Amino acid sequence: MAASPRRLEWSARAVEDLAAIDAWYSQFGEATAERALLSILAAANGLRPHPFLGPKGIKPGTRHKVVGEYPYTLVYRVAGSTIRVVRVLHQRRAYFQRVLREEMAEYAVKPRAGAKRTR
Repeated sequence: MAASPRRLEWSARAVEDLAAIDAWYSQFGEATAERALLSILAAANGLRPHPFLGPKGIKPGTRHKVVGEYPYTLVYRVAGSTIRVVRVLHQRRAYFQRVLREEMAEYAVKPRAGAKRTR
């Protein structure tokens, strides 16, 4: 028996983010704004079958998912059978610079003990 799909909720801040995104893209035409929002909604709905595939976010208990066609990332929490989108953030925000630094730190080459630095 297949598991029932998880319910998707949007926080007030996420709804405000969507409104701001809609306002931004509306200056380029209603069709453009609609495509942007539909892309974000499709990414959110894509979380429903496998919400834990997204990497962990900076704040405890959060995860994130990149919106493929637009430079936005969904920040969300999973609680029981509910996925709550807490923010829809542009990828140029400082939040993502911090995520990138933390992820890249895992792959940094660390000097060997006792090795001299040359410069």
